[in-house]
Amino acid sequence: MVISLKKLILLVLPIFLLFTTSATFVNKSSSYIAIEKNSLRILSGENIHNQLLVASTAKILTALTAITYYNLDENIVISDSDTKEVGSKVYLKKDEILTRRDLIYALMLRSANDAASALSFNNSDLFIYQMNELAKEIGMKNSVFANASGLDEREYNISTAYDMALLAAYASKNEVFVDIASAHSYSCKTNLSSYSWSNKHKLVIGDDDFIWGKTGYTKKSKRILVSNYLNDNMNVIIVTINKSDDWNFHRNIIKQLSQYDFVVVLKKGIYDPTLEVDYYLLVNDDIVIPLKKNEYEKVKIKVRLLKQNAVIEIYLDDKLIYTNDIKTIDKTNLDLDMILDVLQ
Repeated sequence: MVISLKKLILLVLPIFLLFTTSATFVNKSSSYIAIEKNSLRILSGENIHNQLLVASTAKILTALTAITYYNLDENIVISDSDTKEVGSKVYLKKDEILTRRDLIYALMLRSANDAASALSFNNSDLFIYQMNELAKEIGMKNSVFANASGLDEREYNISTAYDMALLAAYASKNEVFVDIASAHSYSCKTNLSSYSWSNKHKLVIGDDDFIWGKTGYTKKSKRILVSNYLNDNMNVIIVTINKSDDWNFHRNIIKQLSQYDFVVVLKKGIYDPTLEVDYYLLVNDDIVIPLKKNEYEKVKIKVRLLKQNAVIEIYLDDKLIYTNDIKTIDKTNLDLDMILDVLQ
């Protein structure tokens, strides 16, 4: 097979352009978004689909990947390569042994790049593949992750404020992740050292309504901040990329959302929908939708009863703003323990 020089140049050029872009990518614009965690309704935002570097907030996906695919109580031996990671780290030692759970605490509380390396098997192809597959499953359509730390000296992780909000909303539904990311401090002992780590996220430490969050910064990305705010039914994810004074910006966003009421449109409980199906509807959590004062009468709620399952759909001005499967249980298998579990 003979390939002409002209064709060879055309084949090589896209690869050359790819590497040139990765070497010069810098966040020159800023963006932010606030969404309601469960409905994913966008409450406020700017440039929400701009692809930008996300620095260490990529570690949210790293943590979720480790939680999803691996045993958290498995021991990990720190390699020489792990100890040589640059930037933010907890200075793990070669041949030191920690559990994967310990490493996720170091990752989320201290943004440790050496922990990110250990969790990802030195940024192995398998782990990076799993990160990107999980991102696709979450619905992050404009995101690509090349490493587990968020460092952008060798390669880069790009995403959008919207995609990162989807990631944070997904993460906030994972109890193991939230337990770790919301911790104010964590201590552990290894075969070589003892560690005590405090959470870097100032809002999580200083305000009980900010449940968890993640910081990020490189020279190319500038400041990145993710926060999850929860007060009564108000459950909001905020993401800012390259925003100055981001701590106060997150606080002020919450204040600006006073135009919304966070309305429970369906309470958690067990419902008997009809005699035509053989199951009850099992709603484990209140379904909350943020609504402005003039939107109440424009809301329609539909529950579609299928043969084996049910789907809830909520419309605003005849536009679908929320949909989700409702768990079901066979009417013959309902027991008191399950009723109490749902209603407590």
